[in-house]
Amino acid sequence: MSYMKAPAPSKSTSLFSTPGPKCSMPNFVVLNFDVMSTSDQVQLVEQCFLTFYTYMHTKSPNNAEMKFPTVFDTRRMLDDHPLKSGLDPNCRTTSPLCPDSFAKVMKSIDTFIFDADGVLWLGEGVMPGSPRLIEYLIKHDKQIIVLTNNATKSRAVYAKKLSKLGYNAKLNKNTLVNPAAVVADTLHRAGLNGKKVYLIGEQGLREEMDELGIEYFGHGAEKSDVDSLGAGAFMYDIKLEDDVGAVVVGYEKYFDYCKLMKAANYLREDGVLFIATNEDETCPGPNPDVVIPDAGPIVAAIKCASGRDPLTVGKPCTPAFNYIKRKFNINPARTMMIGDRTNTDVKFGRDHGLKTMLVLSGCHQIEDIIENQMNERDDMIPDYVAPCLGALVPERF
Repeated sequence: MSYMKAPAPSKSTSLFSTPGPKCSMPNFVVLNFDVMSTSDQVQLVEQCFLTFYTYMHTKSPNNAEMKFPTVFDTRRMLDDHPLKSGLDPNCRTTSPLCPDSFAKVMKSIDTFIFDADGVLWLGEGVMPGSPRLIEYLIKHDKQIIVLTNNATKSRAVYAKKLSKLGYNAKLNKNTLVNPAAVVADTLHRAGLNGKKVYLIGEQGLREEMDELGIEYFGHGAEKSDVDSLGAGAFMYDIKLEDDVGAVVVGYEKYFDYCKLMKAANYLREDGVLFIATNEDETCPGPNPDVVIPDAGPIVAAIKCASGRDPLTVGKPCTPAFNYIKRKFNINPARTMMIGDRTNTDVKFGRDHGLKTMLVLSGCHQIEDIIENQMNERDDMIPDYVAPCLGALVPERF
């Protein structure tokens, strides 16, 4: 029998760090609470549970050997957290879920909307237990929609990823929604009357716009006007296209000063639409010590330079909700949004009358819920919380 003495967690510790290929999973873990603060204890219990859970699913993907606890310490984390003492007792509360309680909640829900990264997958890997929850919901005839704020890839590409990760074939292009699809739909419905789109964005936007026959330019790497005219001259002779009907802005790795300047100048015309995919500040990556800016900073720069506010289509904004309601005919009162961010996923659900659940397998944690309670941000406090999707599945179904 082996054991491991667990250190206090640090900000750089991954919740999903499993033992390496030459290591064996310990039979038990010694938690040295004497040298830890209460908040560290809370974080460590959660970390150890998720590490164990991930390891078990790696060893037994079909969950045949795994017995899941009926009640997890999420309830203790919520009730006994050291920050809880500063809360107004009348503030909005969040209920932790286990398989039994989720089964009861599920009876009042027809449609489940899932975020993707940090919920269904993490980077290029499947989130352990998530495919099994999807199977569970499909068996109970629930409608499933995947809503991601990532517009770098098209719905077709994400559908292939879901299939590769082992998800049920009912999760396909037709059940996927991302800002690229909503942007293309918005432009198509607006009618550009032959005008073009100045596009700052990745392949996903291009593919969705191609599908609807929308003409665009400006995306990707291009020879800079700085190179052709000189560092100062380009400011007086920037090359602009005619007949531009919209500026669409998303994450793009080739974004630079010239693109910023062109976008701001196209937006001088009041009739030119300004559409943003999303305003997320950062996006998740494999290294927690590296910040990866998302579309938000790019959108903010163009807002500042142009003096105009965009129509933002991604979560938590209304265009994504309207697109889903129109396409899937959902009943908001019987729909649940499940995600890993309080400021996008939970807020999206709360703003549009949906039930909400935060899973702790991605970005935001218990502390974020309590901070939102302390700040009276009811729009970012979920109805429910669970450590991960796999924590909601009964042992047998």
